[in-house]
Amino acid sequence: MAATQTLELTIPSMTYDIMRPLLENRVPIDGVTLKIGQAPVMVYKDEPTLREGNFGLGDLNLGYWPQAIEAGWELTALPVFSKRKGAYQFIFVRTDRGINSPKDLEGKRVAARSYGTSLTIWARGFLQHRFGVDITKMKWVDWVDDFFPAYPMADGKPPAAERFGDTKKSVVDALLDGDVDALISDISDGQAIQALKKSPNVRRLFPNYPDEDYKLYQETGFYTAVHLMVMSKKLDRERPELARQLYQAFEKSKELAYTDILNDRAGFGVLYLREHMEEQIEKWGDPFKQGIKANQHMIDAYIQYNVEQGHIRGPLSNQQLFAASTLDT
Repeated sequence: MAATQTLELTIPSMTYDIMRPLLENRVPIDGVTLKIGQAPVMVYKDEPTLREGNFGLGDLNLGYWPQAIEAGWELTALPVFSKRKGAYQFIFVRTDRGINSPKDLEGKRVAARSYGTSLTIWARGFLQHRFGVDITKMKWVDWVDDFFPAYPMADGKPPAAERFGDTKKSVVDALLDGDVDALISDISDGQAIQALKKSPNVRRLFPNYPDEDYKLYQETGFYTAVHLMVMSKKLDRERPELARQLYQAFEKSKELAYTDILNDRAGFGVLYLREHMEEQIEKWGDPFKQGIKANQHMIDAYIQYNVEQGHIRGPLSNQQLFAASTLDT
């Protein structure tokens, strides 16, 4: 494919505010037209579209990024972390199981829909490194298989996960009914969160999770990413300048999104959104920083956690993880 040929690039329809200007065609990309399409976000089975590089752009759960790279899948990443969430808010425990501190999770049955998603990887890493939890002693109960294999952890054994007996029952209901002792899983269901918050038998392990997130940010400089943008490695080889163009377009999209909010034009259903944004900037600066340099500490920690938890055999370099034209971002 000639570099000067106009490319129709498939991009997933992402609802994140920092992506909206790009999807609304407010950010031109020289030689590229965008087409809304789909690419897998999660990897619970073999995904030929990602493995063979037969896609344009994808919004991939961070949990499968290093594993896919190590397995030789035809994808590479842009240092564009499209979605971020704090992990502490999704650690819930039963109030009748003697769990009063993070260390009390040792020996307990902990539910997670999948062992290998980004949020559970982050949570385990923080429990181990920030609170001294021996994560090899946590007994995992999961609902779906991870496609990529698990390798030995610090105790020399592969991480073992028990399959929950009734997979029609949700991880939330399993905790509410007392089938497990704790839950560490991303929950994108408002009703489920409300059920957990209202139950007298369940509480958050970190009820002050916003403070914990901010403390992490002060000490490390990052707010945890859970998704990032990936592109076809075949396409990257054909058009090596494209990844840099896309990175710059995503940066411009974020800039416009921030401006929309600060100009009170964003149209979101949040009262005083501009004021909240101004408060966030005053306190946090920009927790949604893109690029490798601004996120190197986060990248290094995440890869370290993946090695320690048995998701990949060994460390991966920036050159292995990211498209070449973005390495100096």
